[in-house]
Amino acid sequence: MTKVLFQIDPLDCTGCAKKIENQVNELNGIESVKVFPQLGKIRTTFDNKKVTIQQIEAAILQAGYPVHSKATA
Repeated sequence: MTKVLFQIDPLDCTGCAKKIENQVNELNGIESVKVFPQLGKIRTTFDNKKVTIQQIEAAILQAGYPVHSKATA
């Protein structure tokens, strides 16, 4: 499993965090996704044979939140 931490702008609501989690969880190969709203961080664990970092980033953007940076954990 691959772990990546995405940095976005801090969020003010738990509903926004849930929206991101739901969007990312729709991707095949996602093991887990956890959003830390006040920190603006999204921690993901996934199978890189089934889903790419770019696909996850696109799902976050589709939820309405651009990714500022990412780092493997």
